[in-house]
Amino acid sequence: MPVLVIYITAALLFLAVLPLPADYYAFLRIVAAGTFAWGAYKNFEKKLFLLPLAYTMLAILYNPVMEINIAKEIAIPIDLLAAALLLSTKNHIAE
Repeated sequence: MPVLVIYITAALLFLAVLPLPADYYAFLRIVAAGTFAWGAYKNFEKKLFLLPLAYTMLAILYNPVMEINIAKEIAIPIDLLAAALLLSTKNHIAE
């Protein structure tokens, strides 16, 4: 996955703390789920354990098909932590 996609996903997650329309969050779910699923796949190939587990859990959380609805007060820290995780581990999934 190109590093630019990782940066864009992290930026979208940081923007999610703002009050935006519901369509934005639907778009965010698609992008974030894809990025985290790809990250999990790449790290499972490397035989790592904790990082692919974290990516898998976030891919499930942001899954656009079977949505998990979370209160905004809980979703904001999750979005910020997910963005920070992406930025801090970008070397593990970047190509």
